[in-house]
Amino acid sequence: MANTLSLRDWLARIDEEYLSSFIRDGGASIKFVVTPDVLQAELEEAVSHRCRELDCLFVKFDAATLRAHMPQDLFFALARRIDWRRTARRLILSLAAGARYRTEGLDASAEGNIFDAIAAANGLERQFVLQALRPAVQERVFRNRKLVRDFRVAMTALCQQEESCEGAEYAGEALLNWLTGHNPRVSSIRPIPIYTSINRTTARYFVESALHWLRDAGYSGTVLVLDNRRVTVARNPRDGARYYTRAMAMDHYELLREFVDDVDRLAGTLMLVTTGEGFLDDDARGKGFGIYEALKARVMDDVHDRNLVNPVASLVRLSREGRHDG
Repeated sequence: MANTLSLRDWLARIDEEYLSSFIRDGGASIKFVVTPDVLQAELEEAVSHRCRELDCLFVKFDAATLRAHMPQDLFFALARRIDWRRTARRLILSLAAGARYRTEGLDASAEGNIFDAIAAANGLERQFVLQALRPAVQERVFRNRKLVRDFRVAMTALCQQEESCEGAEYAGEALLNWLTGHNPRVSSIRPIPIYTSINRTTARYFVESALHWLRDAGYSGTVLVLDNRRVTVARNPRDGARYYTRAMAMDHYELLREFVDDVDRLAGTLMLVTTGEGFLDDDARGKGFGIYEALKARVMDDVHDRNLVNPVASLVRLSREGRHDG
């Protein structure tokens, strides 16, 4: 049997090498983690808890309920976990602080108009603050080339909606519904000048933009946990959960390969693809990564120690206590 790392030791190394340093500084990495089913919940809870401590956004995707081979479904699942209004308010507070306005004690989650709060904290009129910060929003958001064009238009509109909102009254629901896939038709968000749907072709760029946006909004990073063990199920158990054909599994592996190849575009992000032993199936007739050599070549180490496990390798196997057969 293959050597494994203990879950505790691996979590400690992931925290030290990535969450507390590399990811916080804007780096990105994708790890494939083979773990027993009984450890999945423990792994997720430990990572989620650490994310809360570090002010990282934690998002879990489950291939049993999500179409994990469709990039737009990944984006919409991510979008539904983001408090978009809060990100806009956090960015506005950051811009105000950069313009030397007093923002201490102002909460992006508080009720009321964020511009009113900034104005009150500085003894100014709201209109004065609006006029002062609008150019900063244009520069920081609308002209941000790290964001795909229609995404930065959406985020600019999101910030603009905060200018006039009062308490529970909010005019940006159509925009939020478009971002989260509840109403993905572009026609639903007119007159905002957005012309591209979030679909299979464009969604990955929206994912990349969202991760940059979260950094701009002040989060220290994002951790995405994708449990893909359902993809490798050989026969349809007809249990109500999603089932993947070989063609769907191939599409899923291709999507993962695309993320791996463009990992540098995932700002401040750690993606953990948690999976079972079925993922390591080499049989070209099966459902493991053996059916897609391009992903397998990127995940497997060309050189590895016969007895020792590299805790920061692209692919690791975990167990409760770890196992060393050397």
